Amino acid sequence: MTLPPFLRAAAKPLRLMGQDRMAMIGLAVLSLVILMALFAPLLATHDPHSVNEIEEGSVLERGEARWTLRPSLGELALNDAASDAARDLIVGRDGTIWHRPEGGDWTQPERLTEVDLHGVDISPEGRGLIVGAESTILLQNGGDWAAIDAPDPGAELRGVAWYDAQTAFMTGAGEQIWRLDAETGEITQIESPVGRGFPLNSVARDHDGTLLAVGERGLVVRIDPQDDSTELVRLPSSRDFNHIYIAESGAALVVGERGTVLRRDDPDADWESGQAPDTRAMRAGWIGDDGTAIAVGRSGIVLEWNGGDWQVAPTESERHFRAILVRGDEMLALGSDNFVDRLARPSADHWFGTDHIGRDLYSQNVYGSQIALMVGFIAAGLVVLIGTNVGLIAGYFRGRTESVLMRTVDVLYGIPTEPFALILVLLFGPSLLIIILAIALLTWRTVARLIRSQVLSLRERPFVKAARVAGASHLRIMYLHIFPNVLPLVFLELAIITGAAIIAEATLSFLGLGAPQSISWGGILHDARLSGAWRTAWWWNLPPGAFIMLTVMSVFFISRSLEVIANPRLRARE
Repeated sequence: MTLPPFLRAAAKPLRLMGQDRMAMIGLAVLSLVILMALFAPLLATHDPHSVNEIEEGSVLERGEARWTLRPSLGELALNDAASDAARDLIVGRDGTIWHRPEGGDWTQPERLTEVDLHGVDISPEGRGLIVGAESTILLQNGGDWAAIDAPDPGAELRGVAWYDAQTAFMTGAGEQIWRLDAETGEITQIESPVGRGFPLNSVARDHDGTLLAVGERGLVVRIDPQDDSTELVRLPSSRDFNHIYIAESGAALVVGERGTVLRRDDPDADWESGQAPDTRAMRAGWIGDDGTAIAVGRSGIVLEWNGGDWQVAPTESERHFRAILVRGDEMLALGSDNFVDRLARPSADHWFGTDHIGRDLYSQNVYGSQIALMVGFIAAGLVVLIGTNVGLIAGYFRGRTESVLMRTVDVLYGIPTEPFALILVLLFGPSLLIIILAIALLTWRTVARLIRSQVLSLRERPFVKAARVAGASHLRIMYLHIFPNVLPLVFLELAIITGAAIIAEATLSFLGLGAPQSISWGGILHDARLSGAWRTAWWWNLPPGAFIMLTVMSVFFISRSLEVIANPRLRARE
């Protein structure tokens, strides 16, 4: 059975590829990239556009030069910490409790509840007390923990402080002030002087035997344990207060929203509003008997004070911190709420790491293959379509038609691709269509010249003259008799232009001329350059560069096997 001329012409390039081992390797690699583009939604592990947030029990330790991250304590946020001479306690979300004896390692006791735990304190005699959501109260008797029934089962308790060995006070998000008798388990509700349901976030025992509770809108309540009376205290700020810490010497620190830091140097001193160098929310504070102070908060902010101005301490984390634990020379900042996993190195969760706003780079590279191949194949198809037809017409008709078309080609050779694409973007806006047009409208010039040179030779062949004598039309001669003979050259140019189009798309996207909402390999490199992290975040630059290189090399290996068609010396050697 005799194959039609078109199929015979198409079979030759395929036969040449099958005889070249490098071409088969290139075909295999290109097939894998095509499969990756087709099944990108299944292969991607994350939404390539979404910002990835994670939660963990972050631990930041103060070192000689900066605060450095230590191995996290579990996968849940830590909310508060307490310490005495014998041990440390940390509580957090979903009933998280961490225990560390002096000189020992952190361990997790058996989980006692599934609700969030917000506050913990240890009495001078070593009894632990934990409070949390849903009126959770856990009291330690010896080595065992027991739940205490609360008068209001729906309260969200946030602060706790021991007054003496038997009495503790708790505050809540509904302006609750509760007094606990640890011996009997009895809870007394104390009336707040405001009574409008403002959250009271923290409570601490003051030097004079009273307690100070702080909350939102600058609310500060002094509690007298002798008669359970309360009174308002005015501090020099009306910001929301998140935490209060009072040292044994009477020095005190209150921290809150928008960088609020209020300091009292000794029991008889007035409260002073410090000029914080940052406006991020401060969640926890600590002040020593010598007057040194620390405040920690959102996005890895750590402020330090040592008799002068508050200074932002250098840290290596942007996690959110809610608690401070100090034991001797050891200082720990503990967190963390959900935080953006920025510039994370490759890991089991993010195989190629994350970018500067926390997007998964593996998923972006997988989806980037779609744009690269789409632009590469469509642009190459348009280039070959335009160039082949222009070359056929110019080579067949010659004369004035050839002169006009070839002069047009000469003019196009003087127009650089990138400035031309920039003009198109300015005129019509950035889009994939503009990138494809910018590539196609200029790159067809080379194809037109090559096809024209082949047609000039073919139009004088006997089979063309015979068709002309037989009365065949110009279109029939060009596309039925001449075109099948240039089809192998068309396949060669299609392979070459595909690689060139992929590089051109990556270049234009790297320059910021790509579609804003699309994800491409060049666009990934563009974001890396704009972020300023491209010199250090190697996991951001390497994968898209490797994908571009492998894809273009695979296309080159395929086109290399087809070079026999256009090179007479190689054809003679064959």
